[in-house]
Amino acid sequence: MTAEVLSPREYQVVQRDHANRGTIRVALYVDGQPTTVEVRLDLTSSRYKGTSTDWVALAPTDETDAYAGEITAAAGGWYELQVRVQPDQGDLVIDRLPHIGIGDVFITAGQSNAANHGQPPLQSADGRVVAYHAGAWQPGHDPLPGATGEGGSPWPHLGDMLTRSLQMPIGFASVAIGGSPSSLWLPGAEGYQKLVDVLRQLGPGGAQALLWHQGETDSIQATSAQQYCDSLATIIHQLPQDAGWCPPWVVAGASFVPAETYGDTKATSAEVRRGQALLWQRGIARQGPVTDDLVGPLFRCDTLHFSELGLRAHAERWFAMLWAQFYADAPLVLPQPEETGGD
Repeated sequence: MTAEVLSPREYQVVQRDHANRGTIRVALYVDGQPTTVEVRLDLTSSRYKGTSTDWVALAPTDETDAYAGEITAAAGGWYELQVRVQPDQGDLVIDRLPHIGIGDVFITAGQSNAANHGQPPLQSADGRVVAYHAGAWQPGHDPLPGATGEGGSPWPHLGDMLTRSLQMPIGFASVAIGGSPSSLWLPGAEGYQKLVDVLRQLGPGGAQALLWHQGETDSIQATSAQQYCDSLATIIHQLPQDAGWCPPWVVAGASFVPAETYGDTKATSAEVRRGQALLWQRGIARQGPVTDDLVGPLFRCDTLHFSELGLRAHAERWFAMLWAQFYADAPLVLPQPEETGGD
């Protein structure tokens, strides 16, 4: 007799709820006729936040040899999902998934500086930072799957800071498209469909927030402040109807493009920034970091995209804004290096 776990997936992070707990949906196949099918979550290290659970019985479904159920635990991990199957005759069957987390998940969207177009690629230093795309989870190293580009992004470094401060796993679902104007994200366009798809895949309540860094192409196209605000408002208001839900948006102040490549865009960039500010002022989106001052060869590897210093500064600004808006009640206590990790 064998057991095959269909859900959750290895390295999956389930979004915690307001009670600081998360519910993991478990589905598996068992060949044969077992008397009991049970699962539990076992905290894999005393260094990790979280609490191991008792065994929970799964129930057979309408599908042949299929079993399903839910198990709830405190935020933290890594947990090991353990499966215990007792056959009518023979030995107990045990299966394991060693990397299951309950923490915070962020969707990242926008254009190239939210995607993998910086240099060099970054690797998360803490193994509890992961990336999601199209049903699969993996360690959170650049280039993150789902976004364009083969270089670096700010998200692995942001994940490290959040993981080490919160002591729980952090996941990123990246859908950013290099060079995309805001119009490419309007209902019916390519970017919008990517947003709908990832929201449906993660499911209602499956992410803490959507992090939006975009505006450079709108500066080139001379998008007005009102046009920019109206476009994003349309996207944000329509998504719950088409995807079934939507987390809060956090919109960065981003509009810079280099004059040597695109000419003088100071006036049009200012318009885009005003559009982003309108979203904050009207409560349509939360305020994200402003990155237009991170310019020059120290911060940009090719005058437009971020260098390693720029990527890390970008991430650190996101961390400051997210901490103030989502984690203000949590003590900011960074662990010592020997306390971190997360194989």
